Amino acid sequence: MINNDKAVYKVPFPRSSEGGRISGAANLISTLFSPALVVFYAVILCSYSIDHSSKFLWTSVFALLFVLVPTAYIFHLIGRGKVTDFHMSVREERIKPLCVIFVYSVFSLLLYSFAGGPSALVMLGYSCLALTGLWILVSLYWKISGHCAAMGAVTAVAFVYPSDNLAFILLPLALLVAWSRIRLGCHNLAQTLAGFALGAAVFLFFFS
Repeated sequence: MINNDKAVYKVPFPRSSEGGRISGAANLISTLFSPALVVFYAVILCSYSIDHSSKFLWTSVFALLFVLVPTAYIFHLIGRGKVTDFHMSVREERIKPLCVIFVYSVFSLLLYSFAGGPSALVMLGYSCLALTGLWILVSLYWKISGHCAAMGAVTAVAFVYPSDNLAFILLPLALLVAWSRIRLGCHNLAQTLAGFALGAAVFLFFFS
């Protein structure tokens, strides 16, 4: 029987041989659209609006600070046995890491902004902070889907910075990500829908 608060199907990387091909595909989708990677996709979307001679440098620094460092921290926790898997599937295990990432991101964003980072990426950073803070608060009581929150956010960004109707590609992808989280037993339908709505609402608030 699946317990949505403590997932029984947890592997850190896609392994199609475990749980069958469908579950392997679901795990691959969850990995490709994990919150950290989705932030990276949002950075790429926002970079289209940046008119700066050092755009590549500022974008790379943002990705390093807000994608690579938090990802490395999570892998460090996995290595020490502090979290079960890369997706932090167990609700109780994600509170402390998210708080650490939140505090680190506050100081990193202040430094990035003070150094003259592009306004679009600074706004993206504040949006990520707001979403992470709300994710932490909700996770104290309920296991909302961080994957779907991230997908809701990047879909909202795509509507703000349209590129070849990318938003209409991301909407079906968001449904696919929601399916993968439900398939893996990590969330139920309400948790995925709430996650998407939260992510979209926060980013539309900041970017509209």
